[in-house]
Amino acid sequence: METGQYNYFRDLLVVAVWLLAALWAGSPSSRFIVAMAVAASLVGTCEQVKPHWAWKTAYLGIGVIFGLFGPGIGFIGMSGGQFHYLSPGASIALTALWVGIFPALLQQLDNIPGMAGHLLAVSFSLLLLAAVFSGQNLPDAFFMSLCGVCFLGAFWSRHGHMFRRIGNSLAAMWGVLLAGTSILGVTKGIAFGAFMLLPLGLFAIPIAEASLHFVGLALASRPRGAAALYRKLISRGLDHPSAVRFITSLCALIGAIVAVTRLGSSIPVMFWVSAIIIFTGIAIIPFIMTMKESGEMLKRPAIWSTEVDDVSMDYALAKAGAAARSGRGVSLVSTVNALSVMDAEKNPAYAKALKESFLTLADGAGLVWALRFLGRPVQERVAGIDFMTRLVRTAAAAGLPVYLLGAREEAVRGAAEALQARHPELNIAGWRNGFFDPSDPSVAEDIRNSGARILFVAMGVPRQEIWIMDNAPHLGDLVAVGVGGAFDVISGMLKRAPRSWQKMGLEWLYRLIQEPWRWRRDLDLFLFVCKVLMTRLGLHPYGKEKNAG
Repeated sequence: METGQYNYFRDLLVVAVWLLAALWAGSPSSRFIVAMAVAASLVGTCEQVKPHWAWKTAYLGIGVIFGLFGPGIGFIGMSGGQFHYLSPGASIALTALWVGIFPALLQQLDNIPGMAGHLLAVSFSLLLLAAVFSGQNLPDAFFMSLCGVCFLGAFWSRHGHMFRRIGNSLAAMWGVLLAGTSILGVTKGIAFGAFMLLPLGLFAIPIAEASLHFVGLALASRPRGAAALYRKLISRGLDHPSAVRFITSLCALIGAIVAVTRLGSSIPVMFWVSAIIIFTGIAIIPFIMTMKESGEMLKRPAIWSTEVDDVSMDYALAKAGAAARSGRGVSLVSTVNALSVMDAEKNPAYAKALKESFLTLADGAGLVWALRFLGRPVQERVAGIDFMTRLVRTAAAAGLPVYLLGAREEAVRGAAEALQARHPELNIAGWRNGFFDPSDPSVAEDIRNSGARILFVAMGVPRQEIWIMDNAPHLGDLVAVGVGGAFDVISGMLKRAPRSWQKMGLEWLYRLIQEPWRWRRDLDLFLFVCKVLMTRLGLHPYGKEKNAG
């Protein structure tokens, strides 16, 4: 069974479990909420099959039904224990707005893989604690919150996966469930702040960002989008999972603080204070790691005229993913090895391309050894093919279209088919072999018109990097990655060296055995080693003046 089909059946199982739980143990109010949530999931399915903004209005319609026939917001708690009771029309309008917001909000959050599931887990956990320690009898709110926590836990591999979305259907369903559960607390007598402000606190940051996003759509020619905090964290060096956890922790902190201010007994206060301490620790640790990594990056290790970025694989993937989403021109990611460094010494155009690269990654055991030998080690080797395969996985999860350019016709076609088979949700905007005139403008034009946000170019070093930089003004907004012979390996036309060969730094020899015609080029490896030894002995200038000492 393919991944998409498997997830579809799991989604049906989630819906079925909610329906069975409501029919078996739920009250009329709980059953009504679950029924409306299932209706919202059907709207979400239609929205996914045939996208159109008009589907969003259906969620408001579900909210109107809430106000007319189900649990609605009838009053607002004021300071001093006073209540402001709403007129029937105002109650229906406020309920419709409340219920209509959360499906759309969760769908917006779901654009960041893993975000919706993590915030849902925290939301239902806090609602459950609020129901337990509120000091009032809230069986319906307790039942819905407990079911939410249990079902999210049971299907966590679907909802909490860091590189996969839950989809419009599930996001809409959970949005109505969350909104309805919070309304249950209000209808049973808890002041507005305890159950209604808790979700508002949890989702304060996403709501604010979504509001700014829609204002930007109306007033700006190029809005920044509704994930500004996420992009900022990524740009500061957090990888995708850490950024999701940090934002979840921050939202949970706000929600916990709101709950502490509204629930006054000592036991809940102890719970909330403990939660704040735990979440604060979770939030601070990634930032400490990020600041350390950012500080290490201030000095880029250099070997002769080539500088490389001292980054981990996860950091590089996060940076590339953020750049692909930002839409700010072409960001070149270059992967360099020992032969690439030697090419840069002889080819000024290639050296210039490396200097202007968004990221220059150390791909090759020989280069990693040389940098360590010369006293400027990098964190780890970031192999180009591994970087490509993981970036493809990120693109599939985030809905970023990719384009494959280069290699022979059978290799690029085979690579496209292999990647599509591995990731059915991947959007391959197009592919083309590498046999064309470098000055032909139609190639860059095709890539731009395809809407690709990530471009993989397999034309060999240094041709691929030079071509990317020469055509950057015409490629659109995307991340371009030079991947050398990766298409041959992914398509199965060329075998990659076994792990044992890679660990010994003999990947070059394994490839030479398969492609004997490379022997002339591989002679530069021996020249590279000699040059490194001369540099270590002080017989050759090392790096740049700013790296001296």
